[in-house]
Amino acid sequence: MLGCGNSKLSEQMYDAGYHNIVNIDISESVIEQMSTATSSKGKKMEWLVMDGCDLKFPDASFDVVLDKGTLDAVICGKDLTISNKML
Repeated sequence: MLGCGNSKLSEQMYDAGYHNIVNIDISESVIEQMSTATSSKGKKMEWLVMDGCDLKFPDASFDVVLDKGTLDAVICGKDLTISNKML
């Protein structure tokens, strides 16, 4: 999840069965906050402080990359679901 911020999308995706999630954001405080919040609920995701314009992953590290801000801009509606769960 590129630029995850404090969005609940990663947690909702985790609840829908997607457990191999890597979240990145440039804000160290947001990453700390979200890592603490999700790990206290037993949700094991990776949370990394990183600049989306300077990613430090090898090529082909991911099957899918989501940008929450772009999703918000493209999908404007109240009926968005992931695996039958309302967001």
